[in-house]
Amino acid sequence: MISVCMATYNGEKFIEQQLASILHQTIQPDEVIISDDNSSDNTCEIIKNFIKKNSLNENWKLYINDTNLGYPQNFYVAMSKCKGDIVFLADQDDIWKNDKIEKMVDILEKYPKIDVLSCNHNLIDVNGEIIHSYIPRIRSKKTSLYPVDAKDILKGFHWPGMTIAYRNTFYKKIEKSLNGSNIAHDFALCITAASQEAFYFYNYIGAFHRRHSSNTGLSEHRISKLLNLDRKLRDIKVYNTMLENSLKLKPIISKTTYNLIDIKLQLSKKRYNYLACRNFCGILKMYALNLKILRVSSLFSDFWLLIFGDYKKLEK
Repeated sequence: MISVCMATYNGEKFIEQQLASILHQTIQPDEVIISDDNSSDNTCEIIKNFIKKNSLNENWKLYINDTNLGYPQNFYVAMSKCKGDIVFLADQDDIWKNDKIEKMVDILEKYPKIDVLSCNHNLIDVNGEIIHSYIPRIRSKKTSLYPVDAKDILKGFHWPGMTIAYRNTFYKKIEKSLNGSNIAHDFALCITAASQEAFYFYNYIGAFHRRHSSNTGLSEHRISKLLNLDRKLRDIKVYNTMLENSLKLKPIISKTTYNLIDIKLQLSKKRYNYLACRNFCGILKMYALNLKILRVSSLFSDFWLLIFGDYKKLEK
């Protein structure tokens, strides 16, 4: 049995395109579970009309939260209702290739050791035009399937929920530890599976991730974003909070993974302080000693910020 799990909130603009891409799969899911987080727009009406128009009432179910639970908990509510052996995660504004379910189910059936599988994806704009292809860090050009470890995940997270399928037996084992948490569902699945050597990346483009002003801040120019020190510090604070919450996964992750999360948290706190105090030497030394878990690209962006960032505005 195959489930599709979707969480929605004020997604009226693109939701129907996402629903259509699921409906047109070469292998149909046995159920589609949609949890709406008390949307204030027409998202729910669009979903209801789509289900009715396509006679999907038997297998497609919409649940509406009485209050807004927030992004992580809304997904966990939807995931708890899925009965499938394999569950596919879906966002509200992306598009799937019509063979995504078929391709990923085939991999999961061939490799029982895989509990969480992520496919590749392209980025599209509001009109559905490809912005650019996402280029993963391929370990070997000879294989399209390879394991991802916790160090990879902590160095940079490149496996969003809309690319993920997981075994429900795996999720049920960790579900209790995630209830009530504010850890993003995709990060929690990936880091936990990686801790058990059960997270794999499949280099097949199975989805198109839409970038628009509501989810990426595209109204802000790229250069302005690079120079926005206040924004960067806020982003790091949010990331640090997520890492702190992730330490609560201790009962379901390995000691090695727990220690890696803790190390990354301490480094990220140092990064925050070095950027806030404009400490060039501190930043350089931190990256030089920890390139196994820190990205070189982040070093370049941090130095750009240290040199050209608006520190006068921060002082005010």
